[in-house]
Amino acid sequence: MQIKRIVEIFKKLNAYDHFLVFLVILSVLKITNVFIENDTEAGLHFMKLGAALFVISSVLYLAFKYGIDKRKKYQHVLISTFLILLVLSHGDPELVRGLLVILFLFISKFLIKYKKQNIFNPIVFAIGFTTLLAFFIPAIGIPPLDWSGIDIRFIIFDTAIPLSLLPIILALIFNVGRIRKHPLALSFIATSLLLGFLINTYDSNYISYIISTTFIGAAIIVEPKTSPNKTNEQLTYGIVMAFVIATFSFVKIPNAPIMGLMLGNILYFIYKRMKH
Repeated sequence: MQIKRIVEIFKKLNAYDHFLVFLVILSVLKITNVFIENDTEAGLHFMKLGAALFVISSVLYLAFKYGIDKRKKYQHVLISTFLILLVLSHGDPELVRGLLVILFLFISKFLIKYKKQNIFNPIVFAIGFTTLLAFFIPAIGIPPLDWSGIDIRFIIFDTAIPLSLLPIILALIFNVGRIRKHPLALSFIATSLLLGFLINTYDSNYISYIISTTFIGAAIIVEPKTSPNKTNEQLTYGIVMAFVIATFSFVKIPNAPIMGLMLGNILYFIYKRMKH
């Protein structure tokens, strides 16, 4: 009966609810991994950093919500905050850069719009614009995009098993299916993995490359408001983004995946405007 009740509750959740559950699972895996693989101090550091991130995000959410747009849901802020926590390095946090990333996240969500439609995926804009700003103000420093929060491995029978791949694949199957973005996700992942193998953009760590690429395909590029809906457009967008990111990686552009997706958001926005 308990399992049946859980299944019924799960069916009532929308796509954003499913995605939030997915990110919570990854975060729990990451916290557990830090405690096991490092030490208690490192685990507490990660938890404190996460708590501070959520407090700052909540305060900014209330300020932007009641100052600009009361329709925005806190659920979306939670999703973006979890993403920041998981994709950026937590080893050596820099206060000013961290605050800028969070601030740009909210600027993208609430202010950078055209006819009430978001132009950028907020997480992409937050990290991407901070990266661009660091070119002109080096003291800020480039946001450390290292995917350590999703490349989570546990030692089982003397082998490092990437357990994070399981929830990522489940998210790819179910979450992406709920928003009907499988053509986009799969075309991006397949093309990226092929290009990564051909031009060796993964620095001899193909497992990490598979994890990060699958995560981007399952969690970032498919953001509903800034990606195509039609099947043929999804296929084209996924393949083009894979080539753009591979090119950026090959020429050593910092944070290549995010910078490529940021360019993709701009190009897709221009494409939509030209169609209309």
